[in-house]
Parts: sequence; C-alpha cells; structure tokens
Amino acid sequence: SGGGGGGSNVGGDVEFTDQQLSVVSDLEGIVNERDEEIQNIANSIEELSSIFKELAVLVIDQGTILDRIDFNMEQVVEHTKEGIKQLEKAEQHQKSARPLKCIGCLLVMIAVMLTILILKHR
Repeated sequence: SGGGGGGSNVGGDVEFTDQQLSVVSDLEGIVNERDEEIQNIANSIEELSSIFKELAVLVIDQGTILDRIDFNMEQVVEHTKEGIKQLEKAEQHQKSARPLKCIGCLLVMIAVMLTILILKHR
C-alpha cells in the first residue's frame, strides 16, 4: 500500500501521516489559543488606555476645582482682613463717640442749670 501511495504523488498531492496531521492540529490549536490571548491583551490595553484618558480628564477637572478653592480661600482671607479693619475702625469711632456724648450731655445739663439759676435769681 506504500507503493500505491507513492504513485498518487504524481499529481502534486502530498499525503500526511496521522502523526503529522495530529501535530499540525495541535499546532493550530496552540496558534489559535495564542491568537486569542493576544487579542485579549490588545482589548485589555485598549480598556486601560480608555481608563487612563478618563483619569486624565478627572485629574484636569480636579485641578480646576483646586484652583477655584485656592482662589476662594485667598478671597476669604482678603475679605476677613478687610472686615477686621472695618471692625477696628467702628470700635475706634464708638470709643471716640462715648466721651463726646458724655461731654455734650454734661454741657446741656450745665446750660439747663445755669438757665434755672439765672431765672431763679431774677
């Protein structure tokens, strides 16, 4: 049967033994598995790239928010300083107004007393 098989090779057909076919089949399975693994790795890399892009957007957004917070904190400090200055001015005005009120009240009382004395002695 080996000689008959050799005679059929004239047309260019090549016959493989069962062992060779088994090896080819095993190699095809391995190649397919590796191809699938490579495809899975490529998909994972694409997902990772997408995650990093989203992360970059989040980082930029948070940077903007931090800048706003920093700006608002500076404004709070400035407004607080201005408020303290205004309170100090108000306190000075209030302190300086008290003695003037007392002096004015005393002058009015003296004027009233003098008027009463003058009217009483007429």
